Amino acid sequence: MKLILILFIFLSLPAFAQSPGELIPKAKLIFEDDFNRTESDDSKEELGNNWKTNSAKRAQGIKQADLNDGVLHIKMAKEADHGVSVLHTNPFDDGIVTVKFKMLTSKGMKFNYNDPKAKKVTWAGHICAVGVTPNSVQIVDQIEGYFRLDIHNMRKAGKKKEAAALCKDKAITKKAKLEIGKWYEMTMVFKDSTLTAYIDGKEIAKLDSKGLDHLKDNIAFAVNGEVEVDNLKVYSLD
Repeated sequence: MKLILILFIFLSLPAFAQSPGELIPKAKLIFEDDFNRTESDDSKEELGNNWKTNSAKRAQGIKQADLNDGVLHIKMAKEADHGVSVLHTNPFDDGIVTVKFKMLTSKGMKFNYNDPKAKKVTWAGHICAVGVTPNSVQIVDQIEGYFRLDIHNMRKAGKKKEAAALCKDKAITKKAKLEIGKWYEMTMVFKDSTLTAYIDGKEIAKLDSKGLDHLKDNIAFAVNGEVEVDNLKVYSLD
């Protein structure tokens, strides 16, 4: 009887979340880039490997992304009217993204995830984002938060308090102590409606929100200052 009771209690306990180290061997690598190549014309953006940027549209064609010494260097031009976006398409739903980054200003960067097919429900197809600065890491469900079209329109109409009330559970911000000019590894694990962010293997932020359980068609490095990026790997758990 005691054995049956113990077994029942054990089976009733929630399953322990698996670490990225446990999940990655079970995952399928769908894209990787070490940026270890050169551009034929250093005055132009020639990132190769199907990378796209918004420099032509937002920065008058000024070069904002550069391959230099085996890393991707991104710096927003003074002439730009929008932050730099360096984007690659590699669709997944559940998955893991690992990437090394170095902040060169206090503005930090964002790892944005988008789906162009979702533009009827979310502004510009924004799904979610992980933002990092020297002082914080933030996870945002954008498709159910401030980029959801009705909420986005509400904010544009000046109804910011009403919009904020609808978004209160759609983001989480955690304090961090990160150095400018130092390399870190960010790991983002998407599992169902949960996104967990790790820095150098340590869990730093987690959000459970409905919109996170959506196809991530592409990842974009969003930069308003200056950063370096290296060793990107995208895995699917689907």
